[in-house]
Amino acid sequence: MALQKLVWAELAVTDIDQALEFNIDVLGLREVSREGRKVYLSCDIDDPHAQLVLTDGGTGVRSFALGVDSEDELEQFEARLAVIGVTTERRSDAAPEQPTSVAFHLPTGQEVVLLPRPDRPLYRHPGFDTSSQRRGVGPADIDHITIAFSDDAEARAVAHVLTHGLGFKISDIFLNADDEWQAAWTRAGEVHHDVGLIRCQPGASLHHLAWTVDNMEHQKRAADTLASAGHLLETGPGRHGVGGNLYSYLWTPGGNRYELSAEMPRILGERTDPIVRKAGEFDAFSAWGATRPESFTHGS
Repeated sequence: MALQKLVWAELAVTDIDQALEFNIDVLGLREVSREGRKVYLSCDIDDPHAQLVLTDGGTGVRSFALGVDSEDELEQFEARLAVIGVTTERRSDAAPEQPTSVAFHLPTGQEVVLLPRPDRPLYRHPGFDTSSQRRGVGPADIDHITIAFSDDAEARAVAHVLTHGLGFKISDIFLNADDEWQAAWTRAGEVHHDVGLIRCQPGASLHHLAWTVDNMEHQKRAADTLASAGHLLETGPGRHGVGGNLYSYLWTPGGNRYELSAEMPRILGERTDPIVRKAGEFDAFSAWGATRPESFTHGS
């Protein structure tokens, strides 16, 4: 019994029309379906399923989905979550053409959906690359989500649900000067993180949603594409100190932050103990000396 990576995220946006214009015309996603003022978008030209759901009204993350291999595994996750006191709900309307799911809420309020995706490709074959057919920024896939928490107790409670309820492992924990959690990065499989946690202002639910780009050259082309459309980066390109992936960040129309991420490392072996680092001893933000922008502690 194991989880797949992030399948989709549902974000609230302040203006659905502006958000759609950006995500379709600039980011390069395509609409696959809609239900009223809720729109489903995909970055994969060969995948009929959405990786992003936009809902009109507000900001932040409403829910995000993690894939499971079969419906039989849903019952096992329900039992595992029940042991640690998490209430789950069976649903039949998580997304179009994806009728069966299990949903629950994290201690910070974000909804997590466990969704059977037996047809999800095990990997992306470089010999069948579709990058030449992408439009705009052209991300290859949804990459990870980093949710917001407001204090140490919330962060530890979320990590407990992810590790004991879903079988996640913690890759890194970053402590502030008071030895409280400032950030953490958790993984369902081998990649360094699928769900991150960053301390933000009270009331925020999302720090950023990340999209996979190919490499630094793609980062540069993406920055040029964004700038030519009038959208400037918040910070980057750069390489993170924790995790080591390449990054660029921007605030998007609709009120949420996106990351463009490349070269996400993989964790070797079955290591379960996280690496714990502390402010003042290690720069979690940048491996190259870039200064974290003041806005980076603000979520949506």
